[in-house]
Amino acid sequence: MPRVCIIKSGKPEVSRAFEYIEFEPREVETVVIKPSLCCKKHSSTGATVELGYLEQIFRLYEGLAEEIYVVESNSTHYNADDIASYLGLKDLVEYYNAKWVNLSKDVFIPVEKDFTVLDKGFPVPRTILKADVFINLGKMRTDKHTIVNLSLTNLFTLIPRARERFYPMVSDAIIDLLMIRAPDINLIDGIVSMEGEAPEAGRPKRMDLTLASRDPVALDTISCNIMGINPVHVEHILKAGYYGFGEYIEKKIDIVGKRVEDVRDKFLMS
Repeated sequence: MPRVCIIKSGKPEVSRAFEYIEFEPREVETVVIKPSLCCKKHSSTGATVELGYLEQIFRLYEGLAEEIYVVESNSTHYNADDIASYLGLKDLVEYYNAKWVNLSKDVFIPVEKDFTVLDKGFPVPRTILKADVFINLGKMRTDKHTIVNLSLTNLFTLIPRARERFYPMVSDAIIDLLMIRAPDINLIDGIVSMEGEAPEAGRPKRMDLTLASRDPVALDTISCNIMGINPVHVEHILKAGYYGFGEYIEKKIDIVGKRVEDVRDKFLMS
């Protein structure tokens, strides 16, 4: 039974979250962290992740990981390097002797899988493929295209270039990305979340939550319930569960920490 932890706190709680889901950082060569960095908006707006999560992960792996990478790719309207500089992420990465990688500029390795929508021999950024531990750090917010943007949709921007053509089939693209490299750990920053037509026209919503799970489908299912959104209506969650990448039936998920009903607060879609 997959485990999802819910922590009520006004600050990042990575160490406690790892303890709740029984994940212990160990010696590895490479840790890759994929935070949600969609635009030039600070975490206080609810659009991007709180950098304190990254700082805590750096400290947990200090002396354990030979290399730590923080990654994101360019979007249609934003350059990932500009976002990282604007948010102060590049300075934080440098301070902890980690490395920042714009996946759109990475070396690409063709991957042959029985994909549903990605092209045969899809070019995957090399940094993702060499991860011994892949940490998926999403944000709790609504989305005008996919209803919610949590841990599964955070993986969509692993597509390094021209991902706009996959927008109409984003759920299938997420399935293909899970085939390539599923995350080992998934965290959601719900300290300041976002509701409405996020991220461009969304509104900040204070929730003071940190959520975590090894299972991104279970994590997004419970997150939806907290947000007052029925996960059955979220196509990419159902598809990921159907294809065996996680659990989407709540009664089959072990919830630790706070109860959903104790932290639930309805998110508005507009």
